[in-house]
Amino acid sequence: MNDLPPKISNDTTAPARKARKTRAVFAIIVAVLVALGALGYTTLLGMAALLGEDDGEPLKLKEKRMTGGDADAGDKIAVIYVRDLISFMAPGYMGEEGMVGDIKEALDKATKDKKVKAIILAIDSPGGEVTASDVIHHAVLGAKKSGKPIVASMGPLAASGAYYVAVGADWIVAHPTTLTGSIGVIFSLWNYRGLMDKLGVKPMVWKSGKMKDMLSPTKADSEITPEERRIVERLVMTDYDRFVSAVAEGRKMKVEALKTGLADGRVLSGVEALEHKFVDQLGYFEDAVAKAKSLAKIEQAKLVKYEAPFSLRKLLGLFMNSRASSLRIQMTPDDFELQTGRLYYLPPAWMR
Repeated sequence: MNDLPPKISNDTTAPARKARKTRAVFAIIVAVLVALGALGYTTLLGMAALLGEDDGEPLKLKEKRMTGGDADAGDKIAVIYVRDLISFMAPGYMGEEGMVGDIKEALDKATKDKKVKAIILAIDSPGGEVTASDVIHHAVLGAKKSGKPIVASMGPLAASGAYYVAVGADWIVAHPTTLTGSIGVIFSLWNYRGLMDKLGVKPMVWKSGKMKDMLSPTKADSEITPEERRIVERLVMTDYDRFVSAVAEGRKMKVEALKTGLADGRVLSGVEALEHKFVDQLGYFEDAVAKAKSLAKIEQAKLVKYEAPFSLRKLLGLFMNSRASSLRIQMTPDDFELQTGRLYYLPPAWMR
C-alpha cells in the first residue's frame, strides 16, 4: 500500500484566532447584559417618577381585610403584628426606625380610624433591644389614650422585651404553651485579651479619662476595676427597674414582690403565667378577638391589618443599599448573635 502519512499543519495561528474570537463574543455578551441592566434600572426610575413615588413623601400603610371576623360588619378590629427580634435594625418599610416605626405607624392609623373599635397585638417574639421595646410599649400606652381597648394575643413566644410590650395592653391572652415572662436585662461583651496574650499581641491605649476604655474587649480581667463593674451593673439594673415598673403598672402588681419573686429572668409557660397573674386568660387568637369585641362593647367586627404598599422607590433602594443583603435578621439562637455594647430584653436561651 502506498498510503502516505497525514500532513501535519504548521499553522499555529488558528487556535489563537479562535481564542480571540471567543473572547470578543464574550465581551459583546457582557456589554449587552450591562446595557440591558442599565436600561432596566433607568426604566424603573422613570416608572417610579411617573407614579409619583420620588416626591420625598413618606409611604403610608394600606389596610387589608383578614380572614375571620364578620365580613359584613361596619366596625373593625385592627390586628398589629409584633414579630421576631424587636430592634431598630430589623427591616421596616415606613421610615428610619425599621420595624419599630412600622408598629408605631400602624397604632397611629388604628387609633385615628373611627371604625376601628379595638386593637389586637399579635405577638410572636423573643424580645429584643431595650430601647426599641420601650418605644413600642410607649406607643401602645399612647394608643390606649384613644379609649380603644387593646388586647395582646401571645403566640408561641412572647418573652422579655415582647412581654414588656404586652403589659401595655388592657388584656393579655396566652396559649397554654406560650413561652413568656423572662423579665430581665442582659448586657454582653466578648473579651479576647487571653487570645491576644497567647499570640503575643498587646493593646496600646491613650485615653482622655480613666473610664474611656471601661468596656474594651482588650482589657484583662484583672484590669477591670470595681468602679467599672459597678457602673455597668448600674446600667443594667436601671433598665431592669424600668422593666419591672412597667410590669407592675400594667399588671397591678407590687414592684418589690416582682423583684423578690418571678422577675428574675426566668421563662414561664402560658399556664404558669396565668397562675401568677402575668396574663389574664388562656386561649387562642379567636378568644382574643372575642375579648376585644367584649371590651369594645360590639357584637360584630371585621378584622383588618396594615401592610406597606408596593413601592418602586423602596424596591430600587434594596439594590442601592449596602445593607440590602440583610433583609431579615436570623431568628434562631444558632444564628443570632448579640451585638456588643447593647442592652437587651432577651431570654437566656437566646444568649451565645
